[in-house]
Amino acid sequence: MDSFRTAKLARKKRQKWWSHHIPLAYAFLTGLFILIYLSVAFVDRLVTRSLITLGVSPSGMNLILGTASCGLGIWGIGQRKGLGTGWVVMFVWCLLGGVLMLAKAF
Repeated sequence: MDSFRTAKLARKKRQKWWSHHIPLAYAFLTGLFILIYLSVAFVDRLVTRSLITLGVSPSGMNLILGTASCGLGIWGIGQRKGLGTGWVVMFVWCLLGGVLMLAKAF
């Protein structure tokens, strides 16, 4: 009976700790999402400007970026052994985004 009571108290402590830190967790995840989104948008804009400067047409940009995105998605899905579900979902989105870019290129 003593181990049951100890486990119950430990569970209550964990629940209490998380209930006090949920806003912090939401703020952290939202900030992380914004940071990743802005980083990807910056890199995308930088790559697009660089390719336009080199004389690549918009269709060619879609072809290059779509091929790179598809390749990253296929590679990531193939490497799913040690990765979690979130990474696999991200690689699937990358693959689908690449397919859409390739469709726009043609």
